[in-house]
Amino acid sequence: MIRSLGIDHALVCVNDIVAARDSYLRLGFLSRGFSQHPWGTSTTVLIFRDQLFEIVGIGDPALLDGHEAGGFRFGRHVEAHLAEREGVCLIALNSADAAADAEALGRRGVTVTGTIDFGRAVTRSDGTPDRTRTQLKILANDRHPRLSLFACQQFRRDLIEYPEWMDHPNGVTGIAGLTVVADPEDTAGVVDWFERIHAAKAERLDPRTLRIATARGGWTVTDRAGFIARHGTIPNMLADATLPSVAAIDLVTARPADVAEKAAAAGLEAHWIDDALVLPQADRLGGVVLRFGRFGT
Repeated sequence: MIRSLGIDHALVCVNDIVAARDSYLRLGFLSRGFSQHPWGTSTTVLIFRDQLFEIVGIGDPALLDGHEAGGFRFGRHVEAHLAEREGVCLIALNSADAAADAEALGRRGVTVTGTIDFGRAVTRSDGTPDRTRTQLKILANDRHPRLSLFACQQFRRDLIEYPEWMDHPNGVTGIAGLTVVADPEDTAGVVDWFERIHAAKAERLDPRTLRIATARGGWTVTDRAGFIARHGTIPNMLADATLPSVAAIDLVTARPADVAEKAAAAGLEAHWIDDALVLPQADRLGGVVLRFGRFGT
């Protein structure tokens, strides 16, 4: 069941989508292949129940100005952040009713930048043609663009969630949360942004770290030192990055040791922090650190 404005998926934006997908396949994920958004970005997804993990690249530059919404151009947003570095540049939130969610956000002082309606032709497993239908309510964050969000209502989730592609060999069943690294002077503004989005108050985990719960998963906001304490290291590409931004994704699995074996076979560095497996080679994972464990959602 969709619970509005929980974490649906992060868009991990990459320069080489084929190589990035291969890294995730070698870690034991399943993926149906590639498709393209009508605004020119190419995409491949890992499918979970009521969530996705989306890897995005530039597919057709000629389409990047398409589907403008209140001055926001999805394709250009991805392009601009890729010019800076790989990593998460947008985050989708679940929505069962995007229009109602937009009204609720407005009452909490969150401006909806614009609306995008789109769909794409698909072929069902029995060979019959069909078409997806999606509505996005863009929540652009002008001060911290990499924390821009959109409420995402999938009217035909049955054309997205294919059961045969959800039984990942590594046992991953979803996203438990996203970790944002912020400079101390930006932390209050970042936390306020998420508190208003989710109508929730932040919980302090330690002197450097706060967590904001959503209807599905949560946000962890910390500084560079706090990130190192939780993940054991911070890659140079993230340590030197423009902040704030999502630096790590927590993925739920009852078998993190299986992921460790697959990471070793793929030549990916891995280490344990408490009971969680951390993969810190952001340069091979699309600009993010991954953490695997038996996290609650």
